[in-house]
Amino acid sequence: MTRAERIADGLRTRIAQGGLRPGDPVPSTRAIMRDHNVAMATASRVLALLQADGLVESTPGRGSVVRAPDGVDPAILTREGVVAAAVSIADAESLRAVSMRRLAAALGIPTMAVYRYAPSREDLEVAMLDAVFAEIELPAETGAWRADLEGAARALWRAMVAHPWFAGALSMTRPAAMPHAMPMTERMLGGLRGAGLDPVRAFTDYLGLVTLVRGIGATLEPELADRADTGVTNDQWMDLRAGDLRRIAPADRCPHLNAIMEIGYPYDAEVLLESGMQRFLDGIEVCETRRLT
Repeated sequence: MTRAERIADGLRTRIAQGGLRPGDPVPSTRAIMRDHNVAMATASRVLALLQADGLVESTPGRGSVVRAPDGVDPAILTREGVVAAAVSIADAESLRAVSMRRLAAALGIPTMAVYRYAPSREDLEVAMLDAVFAEIELPAETGAWRADLEGAARALWRAMVAHPWFAGALSMTRPAAMPHAMPMTERMLGGLRGAGLDPVRAFTDYLGLVTLVRGIGATLEPELADRADTGVTNDQWMDLRAGDLRRIAPADRCPHLNAIMEIGYPYDAEVLLESGMQRFLDGIEVCETRRLT
């Protein structure tokens, strides 16, 4: 990286982080020469690089100033609008498709301008997750711990169905701080405390229930991608692979697996969710009943 590129990169960072906002003057060639002890040619190159990025423009009487993105609805060019655009791309194409370059193209702004609204790719992803949590509408509390937990878990599931990338992006071991996730957390913890669990056990089972929902939700995006790539549904894929499965699992060694192969299994992620959730909550209910008797 040349000296001019290093200096330009520092100014890009200041623009991305809001230290220099649209309309603010950027250092002149003389100021760059003085502050960085470089020649006029190098200072001029710095401003040329920023102009090529579309980040600055020359104005009569003011020199170079930070350029306000044009050609875009001003209502979209907010942090919330940029995050919403990123969510739309992820919904349509996958989370992997969301890059700063792809997002800039969708918004019609220079790539570096995206950093004004999201300082990093990691920051953008956390904001996207939090935006999805903000969409979740929890049902009214019933006062019955099990009904309240079921309602919260199903609301979380609906968010995963609406945004297939969402489940896979959630971390259970290193979760980010997301303000809009707190109502969901409080609702589930409140339900578990209402079942009679102490705080530690309630948090353990909260993590278990969310992991259950997340685990099934994480199958949604890969299945949609596979279906788009092949045009084959999950059931059709299993039919095509039935012969391979029978070869590696003959009836004399795997009678139970062969029994379900004979009957056929209509795969449905929502059925898995309901089955797993009910058995999970049954377990809590049985354990608490035993504890109290």
